[in-house]
Amino acid sequence: MIIILAFVGLWCCSPGSQEKGAKPSPPIQFGTLPVIQALPLFVAAEKGYFKEAGLNVELVPFNSAMEKDVAMSAGQISGYFGDMITPMVLTANGTLVKIVAAYFNTKSEQRMFAILAAPKYPKNDVQSLASEGIACSSNTMLDYLMTRLLGKKGIAANKINLVEVKSIPIRLQMLMSEQVPAAVLPEPLVTLAEMKGARVMIDDKGTGMTGTVLVFSDQFLAKNPDTVRAFIKVVQKANDFINQNPDQVRPIMNRECKMPEPLHQSFTIPMFPKLNAPRTEEIMDVYNWLRDKNVIKTEMTYGHFVAEGYVQ
Repeated sequence: MIIILAFVGLWCCSPGSQEKGAKPSPPIQFGTLPVIQALPLFVAAEKGYFKEAGLNVELVPFNSAMEKDVAMSAGQISGYFGDMITPMVLTANGTLVKIVAAYFNTKSEQRMFAILAAPKYPKNDVQSLASEGIACSSNTMLDYLMTRLLGKKGIAANKINLVEVKSIPIRLQMLMSEQVPAAVLPEPLVTLAEMKGARVMIDDKGTGMTGTVLVFSDQFLAKNPDTVRAFIKVVQKANDFINQNPDQVRPIMNRECKMPEPLHQSFTIPMFPKLNAPRTEEIMDVYNWLRDKNVIKTEMTYGHFVAEGYVQ
């Protein structure tokens, strides 16, 4: 009997057990997309970081941002990874969500998006591309990025001929087959298009403009603030692991981020910065762009979009 009681006592005091009276972690259904910027989430799940932190996280994969947005609006997921535009539009339309952390950007010498010219396009200036046509999807983060990058070259938004092509794979196909003079693409498709003869005319390297964010519903945040803080700490742990051990995460990247086969061994794994709250000027610039395009019609502030105090 003494041996049995001793064994039970040791088991109950083990680090992996639930302390008596401790509140169990609520389930977190977190939406993801098969893109490079989401790599830390996949690493955290595969390496067991969420479980080690006592979190009950289910990564819910989506093939498109639209599918993810619908799920968020319907309350089917607790939060998601994405760009800055989506939470702004959702909030303006009555689906209350908040950005809790800026997750990835291109402040360093690495790119994530670029405007590319078709392989046989004869001109070398972005002014010609802007007037002749750039394939993109309107009112998206890529549209915002294209407008801001070209604006830095003195090209006004009303001088850009946007060729509406919502599907990124179709956009790549049209670029490589010379159906459009140029296209806006994300990595790793930028690198793949370059390998096949397309030319990068301008990219987001070093701009810090292509911020990716972590978002939760207002309802989940109100009920589970400590859980969200723990979630962010785990993502930061995964960021650090990737930065220190890039070769070890390559198989995860190739599989979960849908890396094109020709790039499996050669694509440079990006560095992931320290998570922080998004800058006010960054948030408000995107908001003002959406207001100018009449996508958002109401006056809103930084506090409508961002919940501070979650990044430690």
